[in-house]
Amino acid sequence: MQIPLLLVHGGAGVKAMSEERHRAYVESLKRILEQTYPVLARGGSAVTAVVRAVELLENDPLYNAGLGSKIQRDGKIRMSASLMDGRRLRFSGCVNVERVKNPIRLAKLLQTRDDRVLAEAGARQFAREAGLPFASPFTPRARADFKRRRQGRSGTVGAVALDRKHRLAAATSTGGRGFEYPHRVSDTPTVAANFANRLVSASGVGEEIVEHAVAARISGGHLF
Repeated sequence: MQIPLLLVHGGAGVKAMSEERHRAYVESLKRILEQTYPVLARGGSAVTAVVRAVELLENDPLYNAGLGSKIQRDGKIRMSASLMDGRRLRFSGCVNVERVKNPIRLAKLLQTRDDRVLAEAGARQFAREAGLPFASPFTPRARADFKRRRQGRSGTVGAVALDRKHRLAAATSTGGRGFEYPHRVSDTPTVAANFANRLVSASGVGEEIVEHAVAARISGGHLF
């Protein structure tokens, strides 16, 4: 039987952090792994594990996703997330959704729909109809970064998993680049950043990731 594998990341930009902030990242990531890996150890699916891991990342304002997202140039926060079920090669996601507490949960719900990627007002309406919780992501740190017109923290968050039944899944979520042009679409809700016939969840400069189709190219197009 396959030994379960779970990896999580808190985004790019770690080298630019203070030592204190870096320690906080490491401690947080350890806690998230400790809370999530038992899902796989008990025989749960890779999809369930990566969604749970990314949900926890979104709930921590330390990261650039969910409650730690950044403010765009027009003063609004727009978040994106995606999920890929490697067993079914099924991709779903949401683009530039506002005030949904956990965009990754929205991406998960869309796995079962014919329309698996929704954007902006449509994504928000679907979230309301599904009864997902809403929350304000406007943290003091986000407001401070916006006031200084700076991008602040970089990257996205993500998780990849391989479960006991050899099923793969990848999940990615982002709160944007910060002070970007309103409605910018990042790499996160694309297969350029999130792919799972091999385990890939990308973080970095979205435009470059899309231009080079990074996740899909790393996967090599080879199916398990």
